[in-house]
Amino acid sequence: MFRTFLLASLVAVAMPAMADENTVRIGVLTDMSGPFADIDGPGGVEAVRMSVEDYGGKAKGKPIEVIFADHQNKPDIALSILRQWYDERGVDMAMEFTTSTVGLAAQELTRTANKVGIPIGPATSDLYGSKCSPNTVVWGMDNFAFGNAAPKVVVERGGNKWFLLVTDYTFGHQLQALLTDLVTGEGGSVVGAVRHPLGSPDFSSYLLQAQSLGANVIAFVNSGNDMSTSIKQAREFGLNETMQFVAPAFQIPNALALGLEIGQGVIAANSVYWDQSEVTRAFTKRFKEKMKKVPSENQFMMYAAVQHYLKAVDQMDTHTDGKAVVAQMKTMPVSVLDFSGRIRKDGRVIYDLNIASVKKPSESSDQFDVYNLTGKVPGEQAFVAEDKTGCNM
Repeated sequence: MFRTFLLASLVAVAMPAMADENTVRIGVLTDMSGPFADIDGPGGVEAVRMSVEDYGGKAKGKPIEVIFADHQNKPDIALSILRQWYDERGVDMAMEFTTSTVGLAAQELTRTANKVGIPIGPATSDLYGSKCSPNTVVWGMDNFAFGNAAPKVVVERGGNKWFLLVTDYTFGHQLQALLTDLVTGEGGSVVGAVRHPLGSPDFSSYLLQAQSLGANVIAFVNSGNDMSTSIKQAREFGLNETMQFVAPAFQIPNALALGLEIGQGVIAANSVYWDQSEVTRAFTKRFKEKMKKVPSENQFMMYAAVQHYLKAVDQMDTHTDGKAVVAQMKTMPVSVLDFSGRIRKDGRVIYDLNIASVKKPSESSDQFDVYNLTGKVPGEQAFVAEDKTGCNM
């Protein structure tokens, strides 16, 4: 059953809007109240609206509409919404998708409908690998980046006995394999790994297992509320006294939800941090006025992706040919806010990553001052090499 605000969003756009050349329509398909709502959700919708507003509200002289819906992290619901959007509401570009399972389900439908798809939250590298599509631009960080950037730093610092706490769906399975390969390839070992269902309230049995196996690193191979809950419980068990906490998919909302007393010392990779430059601080000030909090990494990237998409539309004779629009996006360098990079032929956006460590309470100047940025990973090293993805357009 659709949630209340999904129904509200659909009612708000109930007027027929068949595909035409007169309006550019963007659909944000996201998690509005579930475990990923703080990372994407309402803040992501607002970031898209801000991006459209900053662009002037028109592309190629045509008005831009933004609609949104809640997929509830269920591929069948996501596909039902997308079909309606593509067939009846004239959506030209759909974005976000949140999870790998939803992202993979959306990818084929988007290609068949010849629309534009921009995954932000889905972390599976299959989106630009074995299941790549000429209609997709993969904007968010993916499992390869999660499994290599920050974990490699931890191994180099002596973290050689790893325990993996893994969310039991595509994202977690793929990241578990990547982490295992990296740790063992660098001379360490994975002493144990367990999988948990999405939305688990109690991680105590898993954490006690990590403790009993003598791990000196625990990797939280999950995301959203699951990550926050599992890290909190791990600290309550005192695991931080003997283990380094690594959270590959950690984002600012996780740090805010945990608080620095609990989150301090967690190591993660980061695509954009709100306090990294004057440009990001200026955007954050505007975002905070609307949302009362700082933007997450994904919300920054949703803003950037929409800007880049609209720049491509401005170069086109028609914006309703999704494959052609994506081809145009690939020819243009990415430069939005403090976010720069390029789009490869396989659809993967390449950009540098920050290595971040959550601050101690004594190091923080206010509630949103959560990261120490300790290094950079060049984009060419952060993501799978183009000749290794398995993409065959």
